[in-house]
Amino acid sequence: MRVFGRLAATIWKLCSLGATSSDPDQLRLSKAILTLTALIIAFLAIFWGLLYVLIGYPLSGAIPLSYAGISFVSILIFFISKRFVFFRFSQLLLILLLPFLLMWSLGGFANGSVVMVWAFFTPLAAMIFGDRVQMTRWLFAFIALTLLSGLIDPYLQPLAKPMSEGFNTVFFVMNMGVGFVSIYLVLMSFVTDRETSHRLAIEAKNVAETAQVKLQEANRQLQANEARIRELMLTDPLTGVANRRHLEERLRELIANLNRYGNSLTMVMADIDHFKMINDNFGHDIGDHVIKSFAKAMQDTIRDVDFIARIGGEEFLLLLPETDISEAGALVDRIRTVFAKLDIPGANQAVTASFGIAQAKKGETGHECMKRADLALYDSKEHGRNRVSFSD
Repeated sequence: MRVFGRLAATIWKLCSLGATSSDPDQLRLSKAILTLTALIIAFLAIFWGLLYVLIGYPLSGAIPLSYAGISFVSILIFFISKRFVFFRFSQLLLILLLPFLLMWSLGGFANGSVVMVWAFFTPLAAMIFGDRVQMTRWLFAFIALTLLSGLIDPYLQPLAKPMSEGFNTVFFVMNMGVGFVSIYLVLMSFVTDRETSHRLAIEAKNVAETAQVKLQEANRQLQANEARIRELMLTDPLTGVANRRHLEERLRELIANLNRYGNSLTMVMADIDHFKMINDNFGHDIGDHVIKSFAKAMQDTIRDVDFIARIGGEEFLLLLPETDISEAGALVDRIRTVFAKLDIPGANQAVTASFGIAQAKKGETGHECMKRADLALYDSKEHGRNRVSFSD
């Protein structure tokens, strides 16, 4: 078995001498298979040629022997030049002409019609190693030579040397049997190759579609992760409202709308009263709960278009677009009242908040307006807390 395996590997290596390093796998395989087929037919031609010579047909024997020599030379030229198109054409031409020349040398259809089965390998080989166009061309060539044979057959019959009945039967069985079995194997190989290629193409398509789905899912997950990361970057982790970074973005946008289109904007600075004392008396956990309760009270009261951000420990800023200062005052007073009535678990005292309101002016920066709101908040703190004060 090892000897047979080494011999097979050596033959395949020999058949691959016409391939180049740049050839794709399919082309490399086609070159090797056609070379192997040409070698097999050449050796069979030697066998048939010698057989014809032994039974008394030297001219007919010389034709397959000459074919074998020409085929070997064609293979050698292919190994040197690597020109597969020329090699394929030369081999198909030899396979087509050999049966017809042999038939004509035997006297036409009388003795040699059975060898014509080998000529039909030409369009089949063109289909396997070429394409439909080439197959059609070689099929027309086969038909043309068949018609020519019919025209010259009356002139060849008188020259025919009849074979004995035994030899005729043997040659018929050998040619028809081996020929049709070979055609069957070629067709089965072609169909199997196409079915395999089709299956591999479907599998490749399925793999590509699966990869595309996974890529789309990965992109969606990436976008979701990016959105989540951005949300974390712009959100205060304790209260869930916007942080100072997010506030800066929103503030620039609203100030730009104010300066360009004259849209009104009111800012509210809010601060929990006596928050340090709450932390000192009840602990930071209670203090965090107070901050979250204050943020929720504001979120539950403001509109969807309004914006709230935590800018310090217990300090918040409200941005109220399309809201004048009197409307803002009414809204903030509702927030103040709701928060003062909340029962904070763990804090046995009333918790209140103070507010400062400023309406943005065209031409001033967002931070200038914030500073005026902060001064109004300071005014609320100075005048008793738990109240709303207005800038100016």
